Amino acid sequence: MSEVGSVSPLQTVMVQCGEHNLLVMAQLDLFGTGHLIKATDLTLGTAGCQPTRVYPENQTVLFDYGLHECGSRLQMTGDFLIYTTNLTHIPNYPGSVIVRTNGAVVPIECRYFRKGNVSSNPIKPTWIPFSSTRSGEGHLSFSLRLMNGDWLTERTSTVYFLGDLIHIEASVSLANHVSLKLYIDRCVATLSPDKDSTPRYSIIDYNGCLLDSKAEDSFSTFVLPRDGREPDKLQFDLDAFRFYGDERSLIFITCQLRVAAVDQGDSRNKACTFQKLERIWRPLEGSDSDICACCHVGNCGSSREILIPFRGRRDLGPEAESEAGLEWEASLGPLIILDTELTNLAMQPLTEGDARMQERSPSGVESKLVVMVVLTVTAVCLISASLLAFLLYRRHKQTPINW
Repeated sequence: MSEVGSVSPLQTVMVQCGEHNLLVMAQLDLFGTGHLIKATDLTLGTAGCQPTRVYPENQTVLFDYGLHECGSRLQMTGDFLIYTTNLTHIPNYPGSVIVRTNGAVVPIECRYFRKGNVSSNPIKPTWIPFSSTRSGEGHLSFSLRLMNGDWLTERTSTVYFLGDLIHIEASVSLANHVSLKLYIDRCVATLSPDKDSTPRYSIIDYNGCLLDSKAEDSFSTFVLPRDGREPDKLQFDLDAFRFYGDERSLIFITCQLRVAAVDQGDSRNKACTFQKLERIWRPLEGSDSDICACCHVGNCGSSREILIPFRGRRDLGPEAESEAGLEWEASLGPLIILDTELTNLAMQPLTEGDARMQERSPSGVESKLVVMVVLTVTAVCLISASLLAFLLYRRHKQTPINW
């Protein structure tokens, strides 16, 4: 437990105590990950009090309630009078099979704040995480790998937190097949290595439409390297998520990788990301968004029509293979997705700028620092003790002495 005056790199909850009321201001980016939570998912105290004011301009909410309201508790600890309560976040995702923020309970006191990680304990898998590298008749070698943020080195850890970006690179060893280019037709996330198991979540579908990029709380996107896309690699960022209501905190990812002719860019050979500001699907390369238009309707044709089984391909030359296209299934997992860490969460006093917002709060009560509360209580105690000592002294002086 630390005092309010301590400094933390991240302050997303601010608390101030007045004579009769408690002010709690929380940022909707509660975990500092860029994912905004819903104001209705935040409540104060055991009574579940809702925010009294929402400020869209700076993405914050304000709770302004009496010290005895919302189920707060009064405690005496040493020399201090302490009111305690909790700020609770319970995410609600109706109709969704995944979540990108976790629940949290932030203990609140008038004078002291606590830091804590309310995440579940790390899961130790009983299996060895794997990634796929497969070859077809010695011609092509497909792989799916986890990468570090520089996209230069492979990531060794498979543990992520909600709010992290998972950097995924698909690649193929083209060797003499210089006229081919790699695409990702579809990717699905499941709780087991079986891609057909349920629940499952489509990350990429319809021959290269990054469906997860359309999710309101997602930062997923295909990534174009600084030097331009290499035909043997395709990279994308996946915003970490977990399956809703499941305690296993893991996901498996299975992708269908395919190569096609370099000059065969069309609605079946593409890598498209949804641009939320423009509300349009855009390809990774070039400005021709027509090849991504089919992502809107979810029907981009089937690449299966041009696939030829690997068996018996030895007699085909590079030209025949480039026209036909080659597909392979690659997998990653299990990836361990833990709740967002709250070790950096801090509760700081409201600044002068925040105080101006208090003036617009529903009650209009001017808040004072907790020091005023402590001084007031201390003064009352001293005055009471002095009066009691004076009365006892007078009573002792007036008591008759019997011989």
